[in-house]
Amino acid sequence: MRVCLLSASYPPAEIGGIGRHTNLMARGLCEIGHEVHVIAQGNREQDLFDDGVHVHRISYRTNRYSRYSRFQGLFHGLNYSHAVYEKVAQLIYSDGIQVVDSPLWQLEGLVTAVSNIIPVIVWLQTSLRHIAVIQGRRDHDARLIGELERALIERADYLIPNSRATLDAVREVHNVMPKDKRYRIIPHGIVPVPDDQVRPFNRERESDGFVVLYVGRLEQRKGILDLFEAIPSVLERVSGVKFIVAGQDNSKHDGFQNKMGMDYPSYFAHRYERFMPHVEFMGKISEETLQSLYQSCDLFVAPSLYESFGLVYLEAMNYANPVIGCNVGGVPEVVDHGVTGLLVDPEAPAALAEAITSLLRSPTKLYEMGVTGRKRLLEKFTYLQMAQNYERVFQAVIRGRAVLKYF
Repeated sequence: MRVCLLSASYPPAEIGGIGRHTNLMARGLCEIGHEVHVIAQGNREQDLFDDGVHVHRISYRTNRYSRYSRFQGLFHGLNYSHAVYEKVAQLIYSDGIQVVDSPLWQLEGLVTAVSNIIPVIVWLQTSLRHIAVIQGRRDHDARLIGELERALIERADYLIPNSRATLDAVREVHNVMPKDKRYRIIPHGIVPVPDDQVRPFNRERESDGFVVLYVGRLEQRKGILDLFEAIPSVLERVSGVKFIVAGQDNSKHDGFQNKMGMDYPSYFAHRYERFMPHVEFMGKISEETLQSLYQSCDLFVAPSLYESFGLVYLEAMNYANPVIGCNVGGVPEVVDHGVTGLLVDPEAPAALAEAITSLLRSPTKLYEMGVTGRKRLLEKFTYLQMAQNYERVFQAVIRGRAVLKYF
């Protein structure tokens, strides 16, 4: 097949969850024998061949959709989506691409889907409308983007939710019900690290010097304030614990800085000054540093208030780390409570502290949950398994075996 994947961010540029997923998908599809094109955003037009993948970086002008110019998110989203459509049309002619895969996020495939020039598959993750509901946002920009998210869902030839929770959220938030089995739930997958890089918890180790790792943006939606409140309780009950907080501060964009007059690290230092020697804020880190942190920590914690899937838990499980998350969204589809980690209610710092404490006090659980999590990853969540599942959907859509009517 000749497949085109859309992702505004793509390596080696800075990437988030969508860029990471797309990169792994491209790698997996190439390895099982398909020609893969990726359309990504760039400062200028570039057509590159990178590690077996045709990467097309495009820029865009804001010369269309002027009626929406006062809604910045929508305005830029539509103009970029139109630039993507123009590149897709070119690739149909020059390279014979047969299907386009687009994230729901940022409406990248909207104009292409409306044009109907090629089948468009939309993979579903947390939508802006869902985030707006969680955060209580009611601004016109978010509302209009939400309406166009629904239009993209309706125009898609096929849908691929990353979890059952994501599918349920789309049904509820967008009031859309996929019909005729025009969807398939396909979980994310990652590249397993070699066995010799995995170091499960040593049950014979002295019970001090624990390292607890948090990875993610520092923002309220990721549960960072709940972690802050849980840390003192853990440190008062377990000796020798160090908390490493890795991720970029997002206090400006999520409104915390405007409300409190300080960013998240400063807030912790101000409110919990006595415990600062036990907490290290690393800020934005490199991929190499991230992998080193996963390799050296004893317990991974990410108490997000909502995750459509939770790729970060797989990354921790890759290194045989037991994980703690919240019983929300798609997290229970990744973390098996009591088997590969623990799940607590969101916005429950006391329960979070108890979960962290209970695992740190049980070397056997730290070892067994970590090893079981690594095994579960290899059985179910590798990038090749993900690519093979997508391959079946792409082939069915291309060959006309899927129902291609709008619902």
